[in-house]
This record gives sequence, C-alpha cells and structure tokens, in this order.
Amino acid sequence: MKLKNIAIVAAAAALAVGMTACGSSASSTAASSSVASSAAASSEAASSEAASSEAAESTTAEYTVYNTTGSTVTELYLYDAGSDEKGDNLAGENGLADGENIVITRDVEADKQSDVTYILEFTTEDGQTQSFETLHYEVAPISLLSVDAAAGATPIAFTAPEK
Repeated sequence: MKLKNIAIVAAAAALAVGMTACGSSASSTAASSSVASSAAASSEAASSEAASSEAAESTTAEYTVYNTTGSTVTELYLYDAGSDEKGDNLAGENGLADGENIVITRDVEADKQSDVTYILEFTTEDGQTQSFETLHYEVAPISLLSVDAAAGATPIAFTAPEK
C-alpha cells in the first residue's frame, strides 16, 4: 500500500513537471500541483493510518525466559514496578529446571506501553534471589544468570542460550 502511494505521488509530480516544461498555462500547472499535493496528503494519511494501525495491533509483550542458572528456579515473577503484588509464581509447582524456558506474555493498551516498567524476579533452589527492575514492554529473549555469572551489571542477559 505504501509503495503504491509513493508511486502515485511520483507520477503526479512527474506530470506536473512535464506540463510546466511544455509551457502549459498557469491554471493547469496549479491543477497539477494541487493533484500532486492531494496525492502527497493522501499518501501521508495512509502512512500514518498504517502506523497507528500497527501500533494498535502490537499490544503483546513477549519474554522468552531461559533458565541458565545451573540450578532449578523455584520462583519466577514478572510484575509492575512499584507494585506490592507479585502475582502467580510463573516457575510453576515443580519449578523451572536448568535449561528449560518459559514464554511470558503481557497485554497493555498501545497508548500505555511506553509507560510500562516491569520487575523480573527469580529465586533458585539454593535460596538466591535476584531481580531486574527496569524491564520494558517488548519482545525479548532473557537468560537468567546464576549469582556468580551475574556479578556484572545485571542478573539477566538479553539473549537466548547457544545450543
């Protein structure tokens, strides 16, 4: 659709230039110019409509969380920053074994997605709890790291483990 609109604008502009070069009257040049302007406005409106349509459709955040801690994750939570309620334990009754993964999705209205910040918190079977407190609304792979591996800036990595 976008390509078609660009082609229409280009054709209208070429027509306007061609008519001007041929010595057409000012009124026909103005008419061509208004056709080009109209086509450009139509193209811009279609582009902006497509962009808002895409924004409205992309309302699901998806995090594929990989356990690369070397032990079972017994507790896993993804909750709104500032909230006291963590929600359900996403690791499940038996936990998330080392090497396993889980896909977590969240749905928020498109106009509020940029304001969302989550906390990803996890506890391993040896009782070590870690959290990442500035997770944004996005689609991302997340590898949970052991306490030793997380000695850097964060307890997670935004990558899927290599196989």
